[in-house]
Amino acid sequence: MEIEFDALMKLPLDQLNFQLSPSLSAKNPGAVLDAMVAQTAAAQDDPRIDVQMDVPYGPRPRQKLDVFRPKAGGGAPKPVIVFLHGGFWQEGDKSVSGFAASCFATQGWASISLGYTLTPEVSLTELTRETHDGLQYIAQNSDALGIDAGKVILVGHSAGGHLAASVICDLLGRGTHRLIQGAVLVSGVFELAPIARSYVSDLTPMTDAEIKDLSPLRRPVLADIPVHILIGADEPEAFQVQSAVIHDRWAAHLPEVSFHSARGRDHFDVLEELQDPDSVTVRSIGQMIMPTTEN
Repeated sequence: MEIEFDALMKLPLDQLNFQLSPSLSAKNPGAVLDAMVAQTAAAQDDPRIDVQMDVPYGPRPRQKLDVFRPKAGGGAPKPVIVFLHGGFWQEGDKSVSGFAASCFATQGWASISLGYTLTPEVSLTELTRETHDGLQYIAQNSDALGIDAGKVILVGHSAGGHLAASVICDLLGRGTHRLIQGAVLVSGVFELAPIARSYVSDLTPMTDAEIKDLSPLRRPVLADIPVHILIGADEPEAFQVQSAVIHDRWAAHLPEVSFHSARGRDHFDVLEELQDPDSVTVRSIGQMIMPTTEN
């Protein structure tokens, strides 16, 4: 698989930029994102869910959490899905991140949308630090949030997949990997060298040290948790390679690593897999929350 990364690095810049611009090959990314915003707004008004909006976990305006907690089951702490949105660290916000909250609520799970400051306002290192801060806040305030700190599943899409992987590898050395019971990496990026060579670096500049230190594929896995890797079968090759390599690399180091290529899905509508309680991915999350050995 290293050959594929070498090939990406040797692509002419216009081809690399196309590979790393999934909106150019996706079916209708604008409609998907608009639907996610509408679904997030609907979840905020869902009578089955208690919602806490804009809970601050840090001083910056985007350092806020939206918490969706199902009312069913009363005051018992709920397992929680923490979602990190994508946008190559320079776009997006948590207004799209509650799209699956109603689906999760039907499973008895809470969900938290974790917002973070975008580049270039902060460096990629500082942005990564914010997401780790958010997870630590959730763990330290689990009682007030009504969630079970022992059943936190971290889900990240695209750049959010990178941020989730940064926790699994504890890239910042803060022990944040101990705060999660499982993780789902959706269409993520885990080796930053091709990204730094592309148009993405215009708004997300990376130092040589950041490329090295913030590439999960260059660091050992520290978490001892199950990980599910999801990719759309119709996504560009550059994203396919990232997910395939991390699956192959981590399979020897984690207790359980599963991989699913969703037929007919692109980089955006692949997230609809999280809205289907019968999907491979949602079933995988359920297994992380309540392993068979505990049943």
